[in-house]
Amino acid sequence: MISGRDIIFISSIDWDYLWQVHQEIACRFAAAGNRVLYIENTGVRAPSLHDAKRAAHRLRRWGSALLSNGLREVAPNIFVCAPLVMPPFGPRWQRALNRHVFLPAIKRAAHRIGLREPLLWTYLPTDTALDLIRLLATPRSVVTYYCGADFSSLTPRAQLCQQSEAAILRLSDLVLTTCDALAEHCKKWHDEVRVVPAIVNLDAFLAIENKPSSNAPRMPQATSANNNSLLSPVLRRPVIGYIGGLHRFVDYDLLAQMARARPDWSWIFVGAITANIGELALLPNIHILGQQPHRDMAHYIDQFDVCLIPYLNNRATATVVPIKLNEYLAAGKPIVSTNLPTICAFNARHKILITVANHPNSFLHAIEQALAWPNDEEIISRRREVAALAEAKAYLNLISELLEIKLREKATRKL
Repeated sequence: MISGRDIIFISSIDWDYLWQVHQEIACRFAAAGNRVLYIENTGVRAPSLHDAKRAAHRLRRWGSALLSNGLREVAPNIFVCAPLVMPPFGPRWQRALNRHVFLPAIKRAAHRIGLREPLLWTYLPTDTALDLIRLLATPRSVVTYYCGADFSSLTPRAQLCQQSEAAILRLSDLVLTTCDALAEHCKKWHDEVRVVPAIVNLDAFLAIENKPSSNAPRMPQATSANNNSLLSPVLRRPVIGYIGGLHRFVDYDLLAQMARARPDWSWIFVGAITANIGELALLPNIHILGQQPHRDMAHYIDQFDVCLIPYLNNRATATVVPIKLNEYLAAGKPIVSTNLPTICAFNARHKILITVANHPNSFLHAIEQALAWPNDEEIISRRREVAALAEAKAYLNLISELLEIKLREKATRKL
């Protein structure tokens, strides 16, 4: 693992939001002896009324950060910056304000903790990220672009997003993507693109396997969204579970119809609510547990009988590779997913889960099929073997080697 470097992550999610590859990679690099500055999400579009709660949270976080020179240390070697910036893809005066006022504040924060010759790693393809890279980069900085989504489908300013992404790709020394479709997209502007799967921390799931069940934490009590009464932690089987954000890409109509059709099943959802979940919050057999510490995710999954990936199937989800896919497999659990292109391609290679259309009857039949599967050591080991192909340590060692090569190339050019 690369060590002794300064690394700046321009993230597409906030640090305290759902644990994803962003935080996992940052923590791994920090644990290896690198200093990490994690810049929280600066967005891909102007905020709307639906974002009011998140915007208020950001303002509070920014105000608190001012008391600590704009940074907070969340773990050894990891400093988080909650920047106040104008939205991306705005008029010229907004971008100028970012360049001359808000983004220099981030540079000053980096200097305060002594970052020099930083490696720059962006998850965002926005004009804000582009300006930040240009501001922070030095002649010896290695720039990495991690393309984890088709961001042009997430913003109304698609053309401007495509232009800034092309500029970032041309600036980048290393380009990583999560699927073949995104790799082909990035190859329009960069010759060398590496596909990295949804990495998984296998150690967390091995710990569950080796821990006596009597000592494992129980499913916590959940607050019913309709009447604020406490639900019993004793759940009726089967338990059908989902971990991850309850965001706009989840098919809530599908879930509500299935929950109504199977009132004797327990449906568990663990994750932050960032969208209108509709009727899902009102059904008595649905348990919304909200956001929980990531360190506990393996314990929740361990109690599921079948794990779900119930995403809408549209352009925005066509290139999604959920980190939960390999986390479910690492726990040895059966999975039923809507037939997203990336997951269908994954299943064509491994034949390890069930993919089905966004139709309640078909999806319920698939869940019943998964419940009927043998759950012996052979199938559990097979699932874990597939998850091990995305083991975090191995892939981050590979990424470290690629970064070291690029650093040597930069040093040679300077000489």
